[in-house]
Amino acid sequence: MIWGSGGPVRVPDGMFGPGPRPGPGREGRRDRLSVGAAMIVRMNDANTAAPAVTWTADLPTTVGLVRTLHDLDDCWTLADVERLVAARPDWKVRRAFTDLLVVGLQAELRWPAGAELFLGTTGPKADSYRRAWVPLLQFRLPTPEEERRGALRALSEALRQVGEPTAVPTAADGFGLRWTSAGRTMLLQANDRRAWIAIQPHVREVRHVSPELPAAVAALVPLLHDAPGGRLAAEDVRRAVDELPGAKAEFGDGWVDVRFSDPSFMPSFARRASVLGGAPAGTFDVLDLHRFELGPTAMEHRRAVFGEIYRAVCAVLGEPTLFGGGPGGPDVRWREAGEDGRLLRLRCEGRRVRLETEPAAALEEGEHSTFEWGGPAGADGPGDFPLLPYSWQLHLPHQAPGGTADHLPGGRLALSVPQLREGLECLFAAWIEQLPVQRPGEKAVFTIAAPQISGGLSVTYSTVKGVLLRVGPRPGDQAEVTAAMTADGWEPSGRRFKAEWRTPTEGTAREVAALIAAELTARGISGDSGFGLGPGHVSARRPGIGLSPQLAAHGFLRVTGLGLETS
Repeated sequence: MIWGSGGPVRVPDGMFGPGPRPGPGREGRRDRLSVGAAMIVRMNDANTAAPAVTWTADLPTTVGLVRTLHDLDDCWTLADVERLVAARPDWKVRRAFTDLLVVGLQAELRWPAGAELFLGTTGPKADSYRRAWVPLLQFRLPTPEEERRGALRALSEALRQVGEPTAVPTAADGFGLRWTSAGRTMLLQANDRRAWIAIQPHVREVRHVSPELPAAVAALVPLLHDAPGGRLAAEDVRRAVDELPGAKAEFGDGWVDVRFSDPSFMPSFARRASVLGGAPAGTFDVLDLHRFELGPTAMEHRRAVFGEIYRAVCAVLGEPTLFGGGPGGPDVRWREAGEDGRLLRLRCEGRRVRLETEPAAALEEGEHSTFEWGGPAGADGPGDFPLLPYSWQLHLPHQAPGGTADHLPGGRLALSVPQLREGLECLFAAWIEQLPVQRPGEKAVFTIAAPQISGGLSVTYSTVKGVLLRVGPRPGDQAEVTAAMTADGWEPSGRRFKAEWRTPTEGTAREVAALIAAELTARGISGDSGFGLGPGHVSARRPGIGLSPQLAAHGFLRVTGLGLETS
């Protein structure tokens, strides 16, 4: 026997080797099982025989392609790409998707399709692009560490011949590189699956922050990202500010203010009080990039400000390892690989937008403890969803540099409908403010499933079309059901009912959570011993973020603040 998710599972004879002959009437079925087992063995053998490291092109060709990309400083529209392809016989537009354009860069292909340039659009079906990348190495899992590092070292040393790159010791296992020009940043990045060149256009226009912010971000943010051990030395700050036109640094005890001609813009480095005892004198681990004015701040304004800062930071660091956020605001993370790696977090916390760096293991252990040991004392008490470290996190292995923690915490489970309502309100408030910035044009989806909800209650938040809920009718006389559900806020839609918020506002999350909670209560779901909110009763199925539910499989989404088991 082996153990499956539901307990011990009987393994059919012959699945892992010869077994007793089947009795009459079962031979055909047992033979099919043996054939299936043989196919699995052959697939595993083929995977084992594959090389641990695969180059998408040979090294001289790779260097030539990177040099070509290095010399292209402005290629961020479909017209630009078409002109480039027309001028290069080996280049060809191979595939075009709603959010992606793929350009082949070689006439003679290696495995699997030769070198390819991927361009991510600024929005669905847009003719402009917000980032590009070229995969260079593929690593079979698990790849021996020595072999993996050897390939990264050879790639990095060869690409140092291209232009004048800056070494990035905190990226690509210590072999990262960065090329900076007036219009873009180009990076050599890696994770445990692949290595690639990432290309990010610089932010040229801002409307909600100081016009001096993009240049300041380009000069100051890499300092904190690249600092060994996450401790930025004061002399490195002084040197960078001296080279930044119009900037002046004012040094104090544990802080540095960087002043510009715009008096409202003053980024500052600091050391957090919680780590003063362990930080060397004259080092910094925090960079404040924006301060909101006193008084209430509208969600739309916070989102716009953070969005412009986020895009400016991504323009010099590349895409983050982890997207996400929660009740306290967005929390985007660049994480070094390994147990001793560090986190660089871009957060909008309280009245500030800041970057901060800290040991990944210590932070993640504290967050794990919050999820593991926190929570409500019982179904009658309040939940703690507003206090969670984050409500959602999204990891995209095909483009995320660095690595994730070996052990990730599970989510908080609601013990009653009121607690579920609290969790849903926190989650939707986070998505409405954070997803349009971090995953523009995409949508978040899941379906609430329970025995009392035939077909489930489908939930969609689209950064383009807003919030949409769909559910089937309640049991009973249809005229009475329609009247009751309409009074609650539902609208008949064919054989089902729907509720829409096409332009979500700060109050939308509360309204969505209230309608879902009321619908569950109306169907007899209350958290009692009959049909509780525990495992097997109410769950969230197929949660995902992408342009479609099918694309969600390409990423790893954790909705830790949803309040329900996910499947």
